[in-house]
Amino acid sequence: MESSHAAAPPVVQLPSGPDQLILAAEFPALSPVQLFAYWTEPDLVCRWWPQEAHVEPRLGGHYRFSWPQMHWHLRGHYTTFAPGQALAFTWQWDHDPDQPERIVTLGLTPRATGGTRLTLTHGPYTDSADDQDERIAHHLEGWQHFLPKLQEMLPLR
Repeated sequence: MESSHAAAPPVVQLPSGPDQLILAAEFPALSPVQLFAYWTEPDLVCRWWPQEAHVEPRLGGHYRFSWPQMHWHLRGHYTTFAPGQALAFTWQWDHDPDQPERIVTLGLTPRATGGTRLTLTHGPYTDSADDQDERIAHHLEGWQHFLPKLQEMLPLR
């Protein structure tokens, strides 16, 4: 499989207020249904994000992503589950229970030229220094690391 890293447009941070983080990424070789699967099927999500994944793929279903070597566990449940259209899930780290639960929302838009545009929203955040640090130093940097990993593992058109 050929890497699409060099050809894929970069992950772009879109304008937003301090209460949320919005990013966009292009996936020219995947339909919205195919891209949705890379977020909800354990075999596929583990190729680019967690080392282990347990997923109940349905509205209200729970997920648990794990990085055993780091003793990290991310968990939540699906608040939107519309294959090929949208996905939203709560976000809570077991190792950081003092952080408030967040919501990640994915919009999957078919591109006129084929493929999919992913719009990811993560939040809400308050104006506190701790929340803004979490927003930029953890979530923005994390998504800017993992979304290109997903792009580069997928085939070119």
